[in-house]
Amino acid sequence: MMAGSHVVVGMVAWFWAAPLLHLPQTEPIALGLAALGALLPDIDHPRSWVGQHTTLLSKPIAMFFSHRGLTHSLLAIALCLVLLRARAFWTPLAVGYLSHLAADLLTPRGLRLAWPLRWTVAVPLCRTGGVGEPLIVGLLLLATGLHLFRVRPPWL
Repeated sequence: MMAGSHVVVGMVAWFWAAPLLHLPQTEPIALGLAALGALLPDIDHPRSWVGQHTTLLSKPIAMFFSHRGLTHSLLAIALCLVLLRARAFWTPLAVGYLSHLAADLLTPRGLRLAWPLRWTVAVPLCRTGGVGEPLIVGLLLLATGLHLFRVRPPWL
């Protein structure tokens, strides 16, 4: 997915995860950290939004680990789960990071969970930058808005 979509998905993920973690949903710092966390996995791609803003880190990471390598693997997920369990300042960052991986899972390139192996897992519902991407993001926003305003859709 594109950076803007990842930011929205990260913030929506925080909105849904925060009550489960007994943390406030709409704390501005938490929402910002979730948005930042949703961009972080792409530090392994120098042309991504975060890669362009962290060139000194992004280029070596890309060179050694490739895009959707280490930062999109089970090792990254395990680290996020450790951070979630700690329930500290970086908890929203971890939620955002995990939301990024979930969103990338929906693209044909999927995730290399068993990195460094080349094997990938994907549920290809949309292409990065394709028409399906804003549709999925829009549906997430709609579901969140309906929940936020306690509106029950007529089909339920």
